[in-house]
Amino acid sequence: MSVALSLGNFYGIDSAVEFLIIIVSIIIAYYSNKVYNLIRYKQFRFFSFAFLSIAISFIFKILSNLTIVHKMTIQNADFIFVVWHQFEYMELLNFSSFILYKAFYLIGFLVLFFIITRTKDKEKIFLFSYFCIVAIILSIYFNFIFHITLVFILLFLANHFYENHEKIKSTNSLLVFVAFLIILVSHLFFVFSEMHSLFYLIGEILLLISFLCLLVNQIKLKRESKTKNIKSFQNETRRSSTPRSKR
Repeated sequence: MSVALSLGNFYGIDSAVEFLIIIVSIIIAYYSNKVYNLIRYKQFRFFSFAFLSIAISFIFKILSNLTIVHKMTIQNADFIFVVWHQFEYMELLNFSSFILYKAFYLIGFLVLFFIITRTKDKEKIFLFSYFCIVAIILSIYFNFIFHITLVFILLFLANHFYENHEKIKSTNSLLVFVAFLIILVSHLFFVFSEMHSLFYLIGEILLLISFLCLLVNQIKLKRESKTKNIKSFQNETRRSSTPRSKR
C-alpha cells in the first residue's frame, strides 16, 4: 500500500506561507513578552498572548489542509484498477482543525480589540465573544462571514493605530498602522476568495508581509527599551496607548 500526502493548494505554497506566519507570530509573541519583562506594562503581555493564539490558529489551518491518501490496487481478470482512497476520519480532522483555526484566530484579534478599547466589562466581553461564536458557526455554511467579522474588527484597529500615528509621528507607530492596514486589506481579499482562488493566495502573502512589519516593530521596541531609560520608555509607551482626546 502506497501513501501520499497533500498539503494545501497552489502546490503547498499557501501552507509554506502559513508556516512562515506561525514562525513570525511566535517571534512577535516572544519579543512582546520580553518588552513586558523590561517595562512591566500589561499591554505587551496581552499582545504576546494574542499573537501566540494566532500562531496556534495557523497550526490548525495547516492541519485543515492536510490530505493523506493511500493507493489501493484491485486486480480483476485482465484489468488492474488503481484507486487513491482518503484515510478514514481525515475529513473530520480537516473540519475540526478548520473550526479551531477560526476560533483561535478570532481570539487573537479579539484580545487586541479588548486591549485597544480597554474593555474590562465582563458583559461586553461576553457579548463580543458571543457574536464571534455565532460568526464561526455561520461561517461553516458561508465562509465569507468569518472574514467580514474580522474586517469590522480590523477597521477599528486600523483606525485606532492611524490616530495613534497622527499623535506620535514615530517609525514604530507607522509600522503598526501599516501592518494592521495590510491585515485589513488581506481579509478583504479573503472575502472574495471564493470567486477566485488567487485572491486567497494574495491575502495570505499580504498577511505575512503585515506580520513581518509587526516583527520589525517589536525588535525595534526591544532595542529601544534597552538603550533608553526604562522609566522614560514606560511613560512614552503609555502615552502612545492613551486614547486620543476629541477636540
